[in-house]
Amino acid sequence: MRILLTGIPSYLQRTVAGVTGATVRHRPYFDDIRSKKDVIDQVKKIANTGNYLIGEGAGHALRGHDVVYMPFWHLANSLASQEVYDEISRSFDICVFASANLLRPGYSADLEAQVFEKLKMPVVVMGIGIQRKANLRDDLPAGTQKFLEVLRAKESYFLTRGYFTSGFLKEQGMKFVRPTGCPSLYFNPDGMRQALNGIANPGLVESQKIAFGGYLGSVADTIVDAHVLLKPDSTAHYVIQDEVVVYNMNIVGDDTTAAYDAPSGRIVAPLEYKHQEKWQRKNELHVFFDTNRWRTWASQLDLSFGRRFHGCIITMQAGIPSLMIAVDDRMREMLEFIGFPHIEAGIWNREPQKKAYLKEFLSTIDAPAVIDRYNACETNFRTALNDIGIKQAPASLVAKPPVAAVRAHEPA
Repeated sequence: MRILLTGIPSYLQRTVAGVTGATVRHRPYFDDIRSKKDVIDQVKKIANTGNYLIGEGAGHALRGHDVVYMPFWHLANSLASQEVYDEISRSFDICVFASANLLRPGYSADLEAQVFEKLKMPVVVMGIGIQRKANLRDDLPAGTQKFLEVLRAKESYFLTRGYFTSGFLKEQGMKFVRPTGCPSLYFNPDGMRQALNGIANPGLVESQKIAFGGYLGSVADTIVDAHVLLKPDSTAHYVIQDEVVVYNMNIVGDDTTAAYDAPSGRIVAPLEYKHQEKWQRKNELHVFFDTNRWRTWASQLDLSFGRRFHGCIITMQAGIPSLMIAVDDRMREMLEFIGFPHIEAGIWNREPQKKAYLKEFLSTIDAPAVIDRYNACETNFRTALNDIGIKQAPASLVAKPPVAAVRAHEPA
């Protein structure tokens, strides 16, 4: 099948040199990232480095087919050219749109509506989810309502992040809707299972090689987490995803200041951000623009502990145990679907004996049950793609629990 993949990209988009019609040209190298400006520009291009995992997972799920990733900006910039859209329609059989929390009050999907109205082929929206589900039905922007109207009127398929999004889309009249989770969950299933098997270990509370993730620059929660788990002479390793463009984390210096060491993924320039003075541990801040480098770095850790979904998922892909602190609706929906052990932020933040609480929590995890649930979700994801007509390689369909095991958990 000839598949047009667009939407959220993998890190390989960094090699795109240009697009003409239905042809994408790639450079045989990545641009260097060294200065403050380089770092900020690269984060802005993806909005959140965790998004690379979504595009990577979507692309990986389509292997075995003739897949071309076309930047969404090309589709948007070509709206006035019927010739370009005719060429694209001749070149591909189906469009897969890698998505995330597109359904939210603060985002209007006007461009998406225009692009998919113009594309004359079936559309698969993969990984679509919600953000802030309260009053979503009343507060959904007009552009997003138009986006749903366009897809309701054509052959379209929705693979959602979880149950709430599926229920919402069914209420909107969408015909093919399956809760499948984020595609990043299935990029390296063996690594994920290894990580899930390792998380049921109360001894992890003594780990000192830990990746932390959260919202430095906004709140001090992650600093508290690091102080709970790390000894006074240990170093906290924090992974930045979007803080330098969203949460007022400032890289000190002008645009040309040397700021980034690519081999280690480390920010080497001084930083300024709210609550920075609260640190009582040495700390290093990292950011990655290549998911393979991110996984390689993560594979040297003992644990990932944090408030960022994809910051923990990539560590799990590397086979390292990870525990998430659920902070918002989008995380809760994904975690409810996949069934991963996690801690509610409100409970964790108020817990006076955090280390003892965490040790007890880890001791109660039923790893075989969690892995069975994950296996069922993976089967469900691949079965949904097969049902759409995007056939999966036989090796990815080894014996797993039946899809019914997934649906048995779905709320009535």
